[in-house]
Amino acid sequence: MSRRAKEEFQRSYAVSDPRSHPKGYTEYKVTAKFVSKTNPDDTKEIVVWKRYSDFKKLHADLAYTHRNLFRRMEDFPAFPRAQVFGRFDPEVIEERRKAAEDMLHFTIHIPALNNSPQLKEFFRVSSFIYSAFYSGTRATLGGGRREGADCALRSRGLPGWLF
Repeated sequence: MSRRAKEEFQRSYAVSDPRSHPKGYTEYKVTAKFVSKTNPDDTKEIVVWKRYSDFKKLHADLAYTHRNLFRRMEDFPAFPRAQVFGRFDPEVIEERRKAAEDMLHFTIHIPALNNSPQLKEFFRVSSFIYSAFYSGTRATLGGGRREGADCALRSRGLPGWLF
């Protein structure tokens, strides 16, 4: 799909609703929202659940790409260090959530980051994704399990117009 078609949608990201996973880590709800610039009622949304290590990997990949763009006038957002003790404290969880959201917001106006393969992969779940491609529908993704009744199984990855 052409770059022009991709630019017809305004993107926004949100990281919210941290929850404890039974396996002993915290998951964060990540929402990517795409709103048509010509028809604001035409809205697409993807929701995935990610853990700190997923954000940390994405941060490293995008920071590397940003460094190689030689954009010296803007610093790539910092990301909290991993820690063994206190990682379930509400302050630590909120710090991680905020840092993840800041990182995603930073990518919005930098095409090399916003269209990067790493960001696309971040919103995929292994080789299968649950996705709905129609106006006003929601796709919910997470850990290879179905999260929402309004999702249809797709095996090709994200639609081209999203990224």
